Amino acid sequence: MAHIGKLTSIGVAFACGIAALLSSPSLPRAQEEPLYEPLVDRDARGFKEGKYAKDLAFCRNRALPQERLAREGAGQAVGGAALATAGNIARYMPVPGFGAAQGLWAGGSAAEAVGSAAAGHGAMTAEQAMQDYVLVVNACLERRGYLLLR
Repeated sequence: MAHIGKLTSIGVAFACGIAALLSSPSLPRAQEEPLYEPLVDRDARGFKEGKYAKDLAFCRNRALPQERLAREGAGQAVGGAALATAGNIARYMPVPGFGAAQGLWAGGSAAEAVGSAAAGHGAMTAEQAMQDYVLVVNACLERRGYLLLR
């Protein structure tokens, strides 16, 4: 029976290793694309592109905690999906012996379940944080006098 527990651990470790390979590392903040581009009336009287760029940078900076959460949630969703996929792959790896196959099946199933839960939680976190991010940026720009076209 201890042999099966060891093989379950090996299956989970294998799935985690595959998931780590499938997950992409995040880029430094300077290289990342903006999460959201507000739709501002650029034809409004007194609109100045330079001032708007500074104000937008200020507002994005105010929403930085929400941006971080949205990016982390998206990364968690990707990592969880990769772990679930790796767990599914590990379950079907051909191994000699019934005990080894049973242990690998259990480990792969566990990794798939944990990965699926992590992916769901990450996607939910990212969605909520993204809504908060948009709200903060829009409210900040409106307080600075910009007309948003939604």
